[in-house]
Amino acid sequence: MTQFPFNDLHSFKDFVTFVYMRSPDRYPVREGVGPDEQWTLDLAFEGLRHGLSLTAKEKGELPLVATCRAMVEEAYAHYREGRMRDGFLKLEEMEKLLRKLPSQ
Repeated sequence: MTQFPFNDLHSFKDFVTFVYMRSPDRYPVREGVGPDEQWTLDLAFEGLRHGLSLTAKEKGELPLVATCRAMVEEAYAHYREGRMRDGFLKLEEMEKLLRKLPSQ
């Protein structure tokens, strides 16, 4: 399984910002990983899904988490269909929602 650069809600919030600022294809090179684990849109969104699972474990399966899961899928669809601005705005909106959850 791919290692993501977060292990709790606090660091996941930073990852969300990273994804919406770098998507769909402006990701930096990942040091110390092979070509199959370099950032891509698919891998970044896999990370978002994983982060929301961690968030649900940490905070419980809150309605906000379910809303964020739907937003991830909407944003992913926007990017896949070439609607970059819509994808960016959806992830930015999700990041604002996540800020409402307390973290260390």
